[in-house]
Amino acid sequence: MAWIRSVMDLTNYRLDLIEHRKGINMSYNFILDRIGVDISRIQEAKDELTFPVRLKTYIEVMTLHELGHAADREALLESMPWTIKVHELKKAAPEDSHYRDPGILKIILDEQLMNIEFEKTAWKNAESLNRLHQIADEAVFGLIREHSLASYKMPYQQNLRLYDRLLTEANDMIA
Repeated sequence: MAWIRSVMDLTNYRLDLIEHRKGINMSYNFILDRIGVDISRIQEAKDELTFPVRLKTYIEVMTLHELGHAADREALLESMPWTIKVHELKKAAPEDSHYRDPGILKIILDEQLMNIEFEKTAWKNAESLNRLHQIADEAVFGLIREHSLASYKMPYQQNLRLYDRLLTEANDMIA
């Protein structure tokens, strides 16, 4: 937690920091304007990298990323009405239909795409903070960024392939 606080101090971001055990290494709660961290998960996430990096560096880069979300808080707040609508739609539909109904899957894809854009923006903001404060080596920063973005892009690509297949099957049935 000290490494996280030191990055927040250096960058002049004064956010609440809470420890949790939700299985998410670090997250920014834009409603409450705070960062949550799961210390055991952050170690596991660092160990999942395919390249060597010190735990301190990983935590510092991920902190910059979460601060990048904080810098984009207004846009995140503006997305709330649509996000709530999507959540309610997914909750109302049987879970097994989420990946069988092209209409629901399209909404899930739109949500994933929006999340990817928020992630890219947070990483751009983090990169600016890193350049300004020289916290992490740019190459290591880039590797961690790409690894993190892949965790959003890969599920999106999988769902997009499924969506395309569902549309093809529906068109084949019509033809």
